[in-house]
Amino acid sequence: MRVDRGGAAADTAYTQTVDNSHARFSASSSWGTSSYSTTRRGADYRHARPTSESDPARFRFRVPHTGEYSVHVWHPSRETHSSAAPIGVRTTSGVRWMKIDQRRDGGRWRFIGRFTLAAGDATKVVVSRGTSAPGAVIADAVRIVER
Repeated sequence: MRVDRGGAAADTAYTQTVDNSHARFSASSSWGTSSYSTTRRGADYRHARPTSESDPARFRFRVPHTGEYSVHVWHPSRETHSSAAPIGVRTTSGVRWMKIDQRRDGGRWRFIGRFTLAAGDATKVVVSRGTSAPGAVIADAVRIVER
């Protein structure tokens, strides 16, 4: 149990999930749609070839107040996916980048870190095509959980 900002006890923390099929997701036409993998979340996922340009897939969240949130990503895994997919999280101090290996640990929520996110309705997580690592970059779903 956690205590909310008003001092009352709350049984669950704020959680929001954005799937690639949700209106809070956006990507250019360079991002294809596939339902090939059985470890996807939902009906399908988005994929794109790596490039020297960012051309990110964007996940927009409505963050209720500035605070610490856990960020989790979901992607199907396959040997032909990227070994270094760039994931950016927009924090109160700028975008924090990390690279994840999408060839493994797919088909489940992967914790990528805790970050201080600003309140508001905006893009908070991006998956970039900007990598020199071979293999498709995957954008399927992102979840944030208030800590």
